[in-house]
Amino acid sequence: MKPVSPLPLLGLAPLLGTSDLLVKALGITLVALPLLTLFGAALPTLRRLLQGRALWLGASLLAGALIGAAQLLMQAAAFELLRALGPFLALLALPCLLLVAHEPAGPGTGLRQGLVFASFALALGALRELLGHASLLAHGEWLGLGALHWQAAGDGLPLFASAPGGLILLGLLLALARLKP
Repeated sequence: MKPVSPLPLLGLAPLLGTSDLLVKALGITLVALPLLTLFGAALPTLRRLLQGRALWLGASLLAGALIGAAQLLMQAAAFELLRALGPFLALLALPCLLLVAHEPAGPGTGLRQGLVFASFALALGALRELLGHASLLAHGEWLGLGALHWQAAGDGLPLFASAPGGLILLGLLLALARLKP
């Protein structure tokens, strides 16, 4: 069996930190998907022009510039959501740098990684909010969705709203994704 690299675990921080509410998961998805796609599209050019430490520095600068532009757009359009996402928006540089660590696979790699990140973020956000808060789309007004708030009759289990509960649910989602029919 091939040894497992710990590098993919770097993407867990923004995933677990922002998926306690579906609205936050949707917000990080709306930033991560174009960010990873643009970064993945620019990465072959960076690889052609730079090597070694210069490649890592250039990739870090590119990731920082893209995240800075995303933060400015969110500051203008969805300031409350930007405040709710906190430092986890800046941690999206980690999945970008994860693309640099892998062998060159083409410009579609960023889109693929963005779609995987988005699907897990949305599924985890919906599950954590339903099980942990017994609601769905709470704080939807951050995205202009104030009328879509749904509240269940009972209380949720607070474990699932916290980071350890998110890690448990993520493990279950990964196990379900690896099931072979």
